[in-house]
Amino acid sequence: MLMLCLGIILTSFTSLYAQDVNITGKITGTGGTPLPGVSIQVAGTSKGASTGADGQFKLSAPTGSTLKISFIGYLTKEIKVTNANPLSITLEEDVQKLNDVVVVGYGTQKKATLTGAITTVSMAQQEGRPLTNASNALQGVPGVFTNLGSSQPGVDRSTIRIRGVGTLSNNDPLVLVDGIEYSMDELNPNDIESITVLKDAAAAIYGSRAASGVILVTTKKGKGASKINYSYYRGMQKATYLPDIIDDPIAYMKLKNQANRNEGTTKVDYSDAQIAEYEKGMLTDPITYPSNNWYKIALKNGTIQKHDLSVAGSTDKYQYRLSLGYLDREGILFGPGNHEKKYSVGLNASMQVTQKLKAGMTLDGYYRNYTQPFYASTWEYLARALPILTDTLADGRYGNSWMRTSGRNNWENPRMLAYNGLKTKVVQRFLATVFAEYKLPFDINYNIKFGVDKYDGLLTQFTPRMQTFDPKTNAPINWNNPNTAPRSYKTDYNDMNIHFYNTLDWKKTFAAKHNLSVMLGASYDNFDKDFFEASMYGYLDGTLDALNAGVYWNATSGTPTRDVLESYFGRANYDYDGKYLFEAAFRYDGSSRFAPGKRWGFYPSASAGWRIDKESFFESSLIDVLKLRASAGQLGTQAVALYSYTPSVSMGEDYSFGGTSPALGSGAAITAAVDPDIKWEVTTTYNAGVDMNLFKSRLAVTVDVYKKITDGILRQVAIPSQVGNLAGPKRNIGRVDNTGIELVLQYKNNIGNFDYNVYGNASYNKNEVVDLRGERIISGNTITQAGHPIDAYYVLLSDGIFQSDEEVSKSAYQSGKTKAGYIKYKDINGDGIINGDDRVILDASSSVPKWTFGFGFNLGYKGITLNAAFQGIAGVKAYPQGNLALPFVNGANATKEWLTDAWTPTNTNARLPIVTTGTAGVDNFRGSDYWLRNNSYVRMRNLQLGYSLPDRWLSKVKISKVNVFLNGENLLTFSRYKDFDPEAVLDQSNLYRYPMLKTFNGGLNVTF
Repeated sequence: MLMLCLGIILTSFTSLYAQDVNITGKITGTGGTPLPGVSIQVAGTSKGASTGADGQFKLSAPTGSTLKISFIGYLTKEIKVTNANPLSITLEEDVQKLNDVVVVGYGTQKKATLTGAITTVSMAQQEGRPLTNASNALQGVPGVFTNLGSSQPGVDRSTIRIRGVGTLSNNDPLVLVDGIEYSMDELNPNDIESITVLKDAAAAIYGSRAASGVILVTTKKGKGASKINYSYYRGMQKATYLPDIIDDPIAYMKLKNQANRNEGTTKVDYSDAQIAEYEKGMLTDPITYPSNNWYKIALKNGTIQKHDLSVAGSTDKYQYRLSLGYLDREGILFGPGNHEKKYSVGLNASMQVTQKLKAGMTLDGYYRNYTQPFYASTWEYLARALPILTDTLADGRYGNSWMRTSGRNNWENPRMLAYNGLKTKVVQRFLATVFAEYKLPFDINYNIKFGVDKYDGLLTQFTPRMQTFDPKTNAPINWNNPNTAPRSYKTDYNDMNIHFYNTLDWKKTFAAKHNLSVMLGASYDNFDKDFFEASMYGYLDGTLDALNAGVYWNATSGTPTRDVLESYFGRANYDYDGKYLFEAAFRYDGSSRFAPGKRWGFYPSASAGWRIDKESFFESSLIDVLKLRASAGQLGTQAVALYSYTPSVSMGEDYSFGGTSPALGSGAAITAAVDPDIKWEVTTTYNAGVDMNLFKSRLAVTVDVYKKITDGILRQVAIPSQVGNLAGPKRNIGRVDNTGIELVLQYKNNIGNFDYNVYGNASYNKNEVVDLRGERIISGNTITQAGHPIDAYYVLLSDGIFQSDEEVSKSAYQSGKTKAGYIKYKDINGDGIINGDDRVILDASSSVPKWTFGFGFNLGYKGITLNAAFQGIAGVKAYPQGNLALPFVNGANATKEWLTDAWTPTNTNARLPIVTTGTAGVDNFRGSDYWLRNNSYVRMRNLQLGYSLPDRWLSKVKISKVNVFLNGENLLTFSRYKDFDPEAVLDQSNLYRYPMLKTFNGGLNVTF
């Protein structure tokens, strides 16, 4: 097949330069506006061209041949080639744009007959954005909540939620690439044509895995004349937010001492003599008496660059596209532990073998590697670093501090941890498919596709022995244990997933107005995973890190698993004259995750639509298109671990047999109860929508309302410890509802040569736990309980700050340390004691925003474009905890606000309570609404300025297109929360993680 593609490419290049009749012309819209980017192809050949910014084009073609002229949003036109020149061609706008084809489950449909709630993202609109992973392209899509919690190279993948959260386990949507289950983040974004999100019963065709929504990724194919495309960008990255830490050592020590005194102790960390010595020493010896801001020391500007090269084309007989990609990122942390490289390859080729048979293949592959510091807590250690910690000594050895600080038994030197010890992950993943389409008698089409997804990953970890040195005495201090360091780990991942499906399609039109189509299919999915790891220690030094270079065995482990899904499905569509629209679908799934007798589930769906604008009674000069839609269906979730229906035996359950010299004997035991009757969760979804085009389709409006009911939620339930002290079984207990509305608006127009497009969307989702059979699931400061959202906040209510000790004595008892300046809590149950019984449930979730929205604009003038995209969320709160979120936690630093905004006897109107440590000053830091932060934000996701060089310049050097651009990502963020990036802390409790990044980049896109 590869040789075939190469032959096609060579043949196409030959035809590309064939000379016939020279044709020139100009293509405009109905208003006379030049249309750039219009495709002109010589029918039956690979010859073609496209218009420049002024609408002009030229190409050569044989006399009598046919030119096919097509442009998105306009009706296709065909023109016979004659000797008449130049040509003046006017394209008529496809006012409704409903002839566009939308990808749906196991096929495509025209927008005109679509009855489901579907959103499509064109990746052409993302061109130039520094997208390292495709999931990040879904930010701001209606009905979709996309959250990127970390920008760390190699793992910067977004969490995606479609229309809320419906279960207490995995809420990730099902992702399929060209019909095969695969991670969209293992694709080169430049190889993706479009991403379609199925949000309602349209997803029911995928049955037991569709309850959290379905995402269909379509890769690019060759279209029209042979083209070579090269794109490149390079950029700089920096952190969006960083904690504003105290970097003055004297201010830090004095405030830490004050926090100790405010807790009622006379013992402080730093004596007056030490502070005086330090202040004097800072003038002459910055190594022994440093003044370090560790974020400034550890962080730098990162870099990113990406190259993409592709060759593509098509004729009536074949199509092909071959691509190569390369991404190189250097992160913002010093040291080698945040570097990423990706190499990608893509191939999509097909051929019309005979009049009835079409066959082809695809290949999508990545080879990537990325590095991380050996210690996963490196960012926590950076957040714990103090201004009094020495970076390096004069001779380059890693420093410590000569001062003792409570909570710091072993000082972490961030530079030492970043430069010593490394994790390296190497991944090879390829999805290869072969497919065929055959026309059977009676207009039946048979489609078959076989795909193999091979994942190979190798994680290598090594840490050498590490020491820091006292800057005063040069005394060494072991940071890690010399008995177990150096040590090495290797983990091998081997996955092989096989996917096979085939379908029969039949379409027929009766009496010119009755359109019927039927599809039946079957699929088989087999997931084999194998994992093995080993570790050794006893190395001489860090020179060799191979396992057999170690002396002592540490541990080995490994787990193979197999997961199988067998399915049968079908769909029928009927429309009468494009006016009355009906669709029905079903899926019958069998899963190995459940016990025999419980493995099969049936998932039906139905939808209908009415094109009111096609009715004879409908006459409107305002409304061009008016379509009503409604759908209902059931979807499933097999969100349960493998073998959960059967008891499993765990090793390592050692047993003592007693005697005079008791010893533990190796043993195994069942440690968890099981329920053999578990089955799929079932989600029933209802959707009603309206699509409207107004003002000659300049304004497009879509409104959807929906309800999702997830019942029989698979979750672990608690059982009394007297029952063998077993963990509780997984059972189908619970119901969660999601109710919402989505609004999408778009307006586009032009004024002469100036084109503009303004768009926006907003989605509201109410998440509610309806039933847990009386159980409450409490985790930290959140609770999941009937009548409230999943992970609702469960906290004390604050009532200001105590202003006097007399006020303390007259209030409910909080603790023996409570005094003026402490936070005052409300006694909800009136028992005179503040404890956990006074907590209340707030209508605010830590993980599910009520509102998501996106908006932006696209402007164009004579080849100059300016595009901006914004995204945001509202109705969600964050509760930051830990280092830097609270002052002096476990010997960490504090932020500068505690120097100026904390309560004191002379600053009683302060925003913050009296300063205490986050460790010992527990009374101030109980879980309460005082520390809840509004986590709503609006972010400028992207701003791009581009320029397409005029065709009259490019035609002289036989180049079809050159576009240069400047781009900014995450340039502006508007939020009340200022301590850290509001997106990064969503559903998180600490600030010590890889921060979000701003990106400034420029590049070009060239087509030959």
